[in-house]
Amino acid sequence: MTRPVVVPVQLGCCPEPATRCDLCVPVTPPTAEVVAAWMEQEEPAAWGAFFGGRPPTAAELDALGAHPFTVRVRPDLLRRADARRLADRGCIRVELDALSFHDRAVRAVGRRHRASLVHEIRVGVQSMGMAAGVVLAVGLPGTTHRDAVDDAVAATSFDTARLHPVLVFRGAHLQQAHMDGTYEPLTLGQAVTTCRAMLDVLETAGVEVLRIGQNPGPDGLGWAVAGPRHSSLRELVEARRTLEWLTAAAIGKAAGSHLVVRCSPADESRARGPYNQHIRTLRALGPFASVTVCVDASLPRGNYEVATLEAADVLDPPT
Repeated sequence: MTRPVVVPVQLGCCPEPATRCDLCVPVTPPTAEVVAAWMEQEEPAAWGAFFGGRPPTAAELDALGAHPFTVRVRPDLLRRADARRLADRGCIRVELDALSFHDRAVRAVGRRHRASLVHEIRVGVQSMGMAAGVVLAVGLPGTTHRDAVDDAVAATSFDTARLHPVLVFRGAHLQQAHMDGTYEPLTLGQAVTTCRAMLDVLETAGVEVLRIGQNPGPDGLGWAVAGPRHSSLRELVEARRTLEWLTAAAIGKAAGSHLVVRCSPADESRARGPYNQHIRTLRALGPFASVTVCVDASLPRGNYEVATLEAADVLDPPT
C-alpha cells in the first residue's frame, strides 16, 4: 500500500513564554487559510499532521476538510474535552510529547507534567478509539543510557513511538547550558547505541517506532548547533543492528574462506554499512579472504543469510 502524503503543520512546542521549556524554539503557526491551501495542493489521500504543544483549534481542524489527521501535543496541555473533540473530528492518532517517564528529567527542562498523567491520558485516548503515541527525548540533561531504556519499557503500552535524541537548537534555553558546559549532548555514536537498545524493547512489545531522530526541514537541521545531527538516524540504528546480527552469524565460519551475505535489495545498504564499513569489519573478523554482499529478491526485508564459498565459486557468486 502506498503511504499517504503527510502535510505537517507546526504549532510550536510551548505556546506561552511563561511555559517555554528549555528544548524549544518559538514557532509562529501557519494560519488556517494557509493550512487549507496546503491540503488543496495534495492528493485526496493526504493526511494532516499537527505537531506542537497545544491541540489544534477548531479553525485549524476545519482547514483540513475531510482529510484524516494525527496530532502531537504536550500532555499538560491536553484536556479530556480536547481529546473528545479530536476523536469526534476523526483523529487517527494522538501522540503525547512526554519526553521521559522520569519526572525529575522532565522538570529539569521546564516541563511540569508527571509520568502518571501521561499514562492516564494514554488510557483515555485509546478508550476513545484513537491510537496513542509517545515521543521520547533521548539524552535529556541528567539522564543516562539506562534511563532511556527504562523509558522504552514504560512506553510498551503505547501503540506508536518516536525517539528524538536531544538536539541543542539556536535560541533555545538549552543552548546557554551547552555553552556554559553544564550540558553535553549525546554523540552520534551514543545516540545510535541508546536508540538501538530502545528499538529492541519497543518492537519486541509490538510498538511501532515511527521515527528515530528529528525530521529535518527544508534547510536540514540547520537550527541545531550541537547534538547527534543526522538526516537518517534510523538507518544508522538499523545498520548497527544488522552488523550485530551478521557478526554473530559469521562467528565460527572458517578463517580464510570467502564470506557471502545474502539480503533483500532493500537491505543492501544496511548489510554493507556506511561507506562499506560492515564489509571491512566482517572481513577482519575471520579473517576472511573476502566478503561479498549479494541481493536476493526472494528474501523478505530484514532477513539475511550468511554462508561461505570455495575460492572457485567466488568469481560467480549466486544472485
